[in-house]
Amino acid sequence: MYEKITDDYLPKHRFATRMLLHAALVLALMAVSIGVGVIGLVFFEGKGLEEAILHAAYMLSGFGLIEVPTSFSGKLFIGLYGLYASVFFLASFSIIFAPIVHRILHKLHLD
Repeated sequence: MYEKITDDYLPKHRFATRMLLHAALVLALMAVSIGVGVIGLVFFEGKGLEEAILHAAYMLSGFGLIEVPTSFSGKLFIGLYGLYASVFFLASFSIIFAPIVHRILHKLHLD
């Protein structure tokens, strides 16, 4: 997917396309992650769809809980989903900045 050290620099329009593809990947992962959170909150906590979307989006964005779950299974799910949300943040940051870091390393001939 990335150019090798012997290849020329990627033109700006192709680099912009690469950045958009990486951003689209992160948005797709975010949609799937919010979907998993919504399903878990509806199933384990019995929340309505709107409330579950709000809770899942808050958890995934790093804002935390809106209200504490009442059931044991809900607390367990929220704990595991919170751990996943932390990993998701790091992974999405890495996916977004990978082309930029690669371009810098390519310009410095370090890749």
